[in-house]
Amino acid sequence: MRGSEPSVAGMAGTVGRLGDLLRVAVAGVLLVGGRQMSLGEEWPAAFLWLSVGYFGAAVALAVLRPTRLRRAGAWVTAAVLLDVAALTGVMVVSGGFRSGLVPFLYLAVGGASLVVSRRLAAFYAALVALALLGENLWRAWLGAGASDAFLVGLSGAGAFAVALAAQALGERLRRVEASMRAQQETLAWQREINDRILRELRDGVLVIDDADVVRYASQPLRSWLGREPVGERIEEVLPGVDRLLARSGGERWVTVQGRRLRCRATVPYRGGGWLVFVSDLEELSREFERSKLASLGALVGGVAHEVRNPLAAVVQALELLRGEDDAAARETLCALALDNAERIERLVEDVLAIGRRRQPQPETLDLEAWLRRWRREALARFGRDEDEVVLEVDESLRVRVDPPHLRHILDNLIDNAAQFASRRAGAIRVRAWAGGPRVCVEVCDDGPGVAPQARERLFEPFASFRPGGTGLGLYVARTLAQANQAEVEWVDKGCFRVWLPREQ
Repeated sequence: MRGSEPSVAGMAGTVGRLGDLLRVAVAGVLLVGGRQMSLGEEWPAAFLWLSVGYFGAAVALAVLRPTRLRRAGAWVTAAVLLDVAALTGVMVVSGGFRSGLVPFLYLAVGGASLVVSRRLAAFYAALVALALLGENLWRAWLGAGASDAFLVGLSGAGAFAVALAAQALGERLRRVEASMRAQQETLAWQREINDRILRELRDGVLVIDDADVVRYASQPLRSWLGREPVGERIEEVLPGVDRLLARSGGERWVTVQGRRLRCRATVPYRGGGWLVFVSDLEELSREFERSKLASLGALVGGVAHEVRNPLAAVVQALELLRGEDDAAARETLCALALDNAERIERLVEDVLAIGRRRQPQPETLDLEAWLRRWRREALARFGRDEDEVVLEVDESLRVRVDPPHLRHILDNLIDNAAQFASRRAGAIRVRAWAGGPRVCVEVCDDGPGVAPQARERLFEPFASFRPGGTGLGLYVARTLAQANQAEVEWVDKGCFRVWLPREQ
């Protein structure tokens, strides 16, 4: 059984090693001082051989005990069998129960029961009880002075009490050991995570003890200081940073190694040490500048890419227009140049909407009246008939939003819908209804919907999947919506929803 196999590490290993030493000590005492203890008087030669054999076997067990054994319970059982057999044999040649060796049997079975299952502990106790009973019966049969059967039986029962008590104690110790090992593993795991977090932090961290001596310094701080500050006093590392600053939870600027560092001190608990968090704001500023330049480069690159094609079309149309005499062809070329110029204009407007985005100035709007005015302007702008753009709005809807931002959001959505919608009645449908604490404005068209390969990048800048698109419309719509605590989402096919804060 697995439950009967003690571990060779931890408590079980310690008990095993102590048992080996104790066995060698008992066997040595029997060998060297047994005769002085009046042992072996009935059969001296047999006692000598038993003592020598027991001592040799005890030494062999202590020396040969494996560091790893698949069935360590068998090793313990073998040791118990040796103890019971040797000590019972000594009792046989030393006057039996009256020899005083019963406590040694208790010691052997109790020590072994600490590291085994209850079943094995009971088995060891039964061995002792049978050994005592058998030895006494053998003396009674030979007429060699058997002891009181009641006392022998009581001693056998005592073996069970010792074994089961030791096993229960061992079980409790194993649970405590397992709990402590689990806690140690958890602490080691937490320490590893904390160390990883401190290594990844861009801020420096100092741990200061009661004597204002640095006990820990994170890697960024060591690199900024150019040395290992552990063991130094805090005033030598960061002049002007002291315990008073920590108690007030304040901050101080310190110049070290040509770096301008911001130091924030705090006491995390009452008494004991305190912490200092150090930030190199110049490095953060440089990184922010690099990130800003990278974003600007990506924006400029995207704009240049989007402008190049329509601009080339305008230039080509103008060049052809110069030598064209046919009026119809000239009109076609003018229309081509105008369409592409309008495309460039839309791109510029979207870019300006990103670059000059102002803080929203929310107003309370009667959504039904506002949408009706916006619909009339959209019909005129796209040249759509009245029945092509259907408006369905619940009454008494009031929202809190910046009107120019809302206009830009819906203009981009309906521009997107107009590119794909048919010319049938109801091809574009704008609906508005209350949805709990928010109001939903839905813009849908009867077009083919968003292609599967485009769904993951719908709201990314310059990710256009329609001819003539700039790839900024949906991105700008979502950006302006987020600035107004609103949200733009794609629902299905050619349907988008704008969730607006509702006026309470």
